[in-house]
Amino acid sequence: MSKKPRIGLTMGDPNGISPEIVVKALNSDEVAGLCSPVVYGSGDVLESAAKLTGLKLDCPVHDPSGFRTADLRPCRVDMKAGEASLSYIKEAVKAAMSGELDAVVTAPISKESTHLAGSRFPGHTEMLKELTHSEDAVMMFEGGSFRVVLVTIHTALREVPKLITKESVLSVIKITHRALLDKFKIPQPKIAVCGLNPHAGESGAFGDEEIVHITPAVAEARKLGIGVTGPLPADTLFYYANQGKWDAVVAMYHDQGLIPFKMLSFNVGVNLTLGLPIIRTSPDHGTAFNIAWKGVADPSSMIAAVKVASRLAALPEKRKN
Repeated sequence: MSKKPRIGLTMGDPNGISPEIVVKALNSDEVAGLCSPVVYGSGDVLESAAKLTGLKLDCPVHDPSGFRTADLRPCRVDMKAGEASLSYIKEAVKAAMSGELDAVVTAPISKESTHLAGSRFPGHTEMLKELTHSEDAVMMFEGGSFRVVLVTIHTALREVPKLITKESVLSVIKITHRALLDKFKIPQPKIAVCGLNPHAGESGAFGDEEIVHITPAVAEARKLGIGVTGPLPADTLFYYANQGKWDAVVAMYHDQGLIPFKMLSFNVGVNLTLGLPIIRTSPDHGTAFNIAWKGVADPSSMIAAVKVASRLAALPEKRKN
């Protein structure tokens, strides 16, 4: 790609730290000159965030919501903020799908606020899957010492065992393998798969999901030529993952994978959605209502998300995942 990639940044929830980290990221030396950004959000709110931080906002802003600084309810869940957050995502994805953007970077939203606004989606990932008409949408967390991909995402822990099937695990392994090849240009990816139960089930002593579902999925993936190992006990697997033994770890549920990842990579971690026809990244943290509109938010993860999106968008022979 000869020209700088066109990156759309959604402003996220106005009442959280999202406007601040968007402005700070766009003013950072690491992002300057890396891409051609356009923000999908409220120009009025972004100017307020720029004033708060003593920075400037010097890029196009597309505002589909009409949300203004007067509408702000800092640090609070709010239906109007949720409506605005949803409109920014929809417009940015629409632009990416039409080819106007090369990638989308989404700032954090409040799920409570979007639910008040009528959204039925647990989070960005599920919403993006529907907006892009994708069969699969898988969360990968990139940054630090290792990558983590999730089989189940935003679901109650009691529901997780029902969702762990040979088909679901195999699908995530295949999507992960393809992303490591196509997006990250790793010629022979190495993937580790977590067990669901303590000690990966201990040969059925602590549950049979490993025997019935996970092991057959790993075996099928190997037949397809994928370099995958497992299921392995999660309590020791991440020790070796942190040493760079594998290119990605497939975890069975949200906290199994994200507790170790965020503990080690909170400020540099990036959420990358696999399985979509567009490139989408985001910071690996939330709206941080407790520090919103105080000028103290750390933009490191937002900067990392823009850098990853720009790098992936600029790769030659980019393939749809």
